[in-house]
Amino acid sequence: MNRIGYATPEEIHRQFKWEEFSRQYLDWNPAERLNIAHEAIDRHARDPKKVALFCISREGQEEKFTYREMRNLTSQFANVLKGLEIKKGDAVARLLPRIPEAYITLFGTWKAGAIDVPLYTAFGPEAIDYRLGDSGAKLIVTDPENRDKVGGTEKSLADVPVMVVSRDRSSGMRSGDLSFWSEMDKASKEFAIVETSAEDIAILQYTSGTTGLPKGTAIPHKGIITVLPYPKHMLDVRDEDMFWGYADPAWVYGSLTVGSTLLCLGNSLLVDEGRLEAQRWYEILERWEVTNFSAAPTTYRTILAAGEDLPKRYRLKIKRLTSGGEFLNAEAMVWFERNLGVPIADQYGITEVGMLLGNYPGTKPKPGSMGKPFPGFEIALMDEEGNEVAPNQTGLIVAKKNSYFLSTNYWKQPEKWKGCFIKEEWFNTGDLAAKDEEGYFFFKGRADDLMSLSGYRVGPAEVEGSLMEHPAVSEAAVVSKPDPIRGEVIKAFIVLKSGIKPPDSLAKEIQESVKQRLSKHSFPREIEFLSELPKTASGKIMRRELRKRV
Repeated sequence: MNRIGYATPEEIHRQFKWEEFSRQYLDWNPAERLNIAHEAIDRHARDPKKVALFCISREGQEEKFTYREMRNLTSQFANVLKGLEIKKGDAVARLLPRIPEAYITLFGTWKAGAIDVPLYTAFGPEAIDYRLGDSGAKLIVTDPENRDKVGGTEKSLADVPVMVVSRDRSSGMRSGDLSFWSEMDKASKEFAIVETSAEDIAILQYTSGTTGLPKGTAIPHKGIITVLPYPKHMLDVRDEDMFWGYADPAWVYGSLTVGSTLLCLGNSLLVDEGRLEAQRWYEILERWEVTNFSAAPTTYRTILAAGEDLPKRYRLKIKRLTSGGEFLNAEAMVWFERNLGVPIADQYGITEVGMLLGNYPGTKPKPGSMGKPFPGFEIALMDEEGNEVAPNQTGLIVAKKNSYFLSTNYWKQPEKWKGCFIKEEWFNTGDLAAKDEEGYFFFKGRADDLMSLSGYRVGPAEVEGSLMEHPAVSEAAVVSKPDPIRGEVIKAFIVLKSGIKPPDSLAKEIQESVKQRLSKHSFPREIEFLSELPKTASGKIMRRELRKRV
């Protein structure tokens, strides 16, 4: 049931029209021209006091940047690119942590009409070099901590200029490197934004698949329209709110979905460079009077694992918690409602298409549910032949093709893009879900992670969710293991909460707990305790690495 003042998800979905929404919230007419840097930065610079970024360093130092300051800084960077003869359509790679320069580089690249190639700082040299080579990057901007990762394995990259962000203008630099701030100081603050169309590529976001090398997902400037409804209809950010999206701008969720969208709407971003720790999280929420917070479920589990005493020490104004990127177990959703008075509203989206499902503001989230379809998208559950599945049955999450997908193609791999569609009409996410009679979607896992157990098909998400209900378990992942009698059995890899040492009886206790809570055929017959789970750069569990262990 919806709270007073909120439309129902069905009403929002039925009334939503892409063209009307973009006309209402964009400055330029996207049918004629569109550049994210103009929409997110320059048009708000008329007010000299309006703050775009509140930045917190690892050491806790605070710095703020107004929209006008960001306009000037991004114009300087665009002029730096122009001086390096980087033109419209050229690629600029960005290997930076959550620091102000990451945003200056991002928006300055777009101003110059160039393509942003985001690189996560957890990447190793081979991952970085592959993306640099495949994208044809003409420049890479990095910091002293990550400088040694660049050009370590590919001689062909020796001629790619490297620009190092260092406040003292020298540390971490090699001979021939450019100094970010030295180049910025020489550049003019005046720059006429290179006019780009809605279809011009803005981002090359590399995503991993089940097979082969990562694919460059080409996202045009029109992608900002795709995710712009998200802060309005899902994050529920108002003009008076303080929003904190704990998402790295090396990923589309951080750069666009909970980044550029908020700036387009004239809000401020809170950016924390520090590593997430529970106490730091609570302190920032209280100090900055954060009202809306968004992060991956792993972040919430880190907070949860710190216990119930911490939240009692702080006076918080949080009113909206959202998550996305991986399976959110029901226990976490309930824990935050019990201890902070706010449940986590789970959301679901993919890089290629955008945000597809969510628990809308004004509705009480169903524990374990990803919610209902996002405005502007038609979502269904199908089998591999394109037949819709019955209610409460597991099927592939598919999105009907429209003109507002985040991506339009895979970089230099159009055939792979075509292969993502069922009947050339429905984009196959590769994720599995079931939908109940009320239209709520429940995640069941990846299609290639399904396990066949004694004639039953079981997705890992439901087993992992049950494992994490145990009070000793912090994180869990399951894979199938060949069995001569049953065909397959489940093996679980578990990370325990801090300070807990596994007694001999714990594995059996956890097995019995899952058997009782889930079913007698879906419990892990083997359990291995690990100090940490192998994960991708975006924090998702790498089950392929776990499968190698069995």
